[in-house]
Amino acid sequence: MTGSFDSAGCPTIDIEISGPLGHKHQFTAMVDTGFSGFLLLPILSAFPVGLLLQGTMRITLADGSTQTKLTCLGSIHFDGKEDVGVIVIEPQNTQVLVGMEFLRIFNLRLTVEPNSGIVEIVAGTPIPTAPPPAPETPNIPPAQN
Repeated sequence: MTGSFDSAGCPTIDIEISGPLGHKHQFTAMVDTGFSGFLLLPILSAFPVGLLLQGTMRITLADGSTQTKLTCLGSIHFDGKEDVGVIVIEPQNTQVLVGMEFLRIFNLRLTVEPNSGIVEIVAGTPIPTAPPPAPETPNIPPAQN
């Protein structure tokens, strides 16, 4: 999947977001590797999606300050796949952000080459799983006569 750079030079991708009713809404999201979460959505964008308030979460910003934010559960639809995660609702008018949790959940690798204008997001390397342990054979002593 190919993304692009916005006017500020930040990498962006197109995603769809849905709430519990399943209505998809398309957004262009900035890929923010400094954001550890799944998705950050401005509150005015959350209303049309139909997200339901789940609770609050304390988050630490890059400057070290801590804020409490509203959260919802919602789905991101990307490249033919869908997954559910916690969406942080931002009361200020900001842009849509996808973070590291989005990349982890969807098992994606991000390639950004600003000099050549390339933003590419592709399937990551599968996480190897250990083979199951071999069954133990009981140590039975030979029968004695």
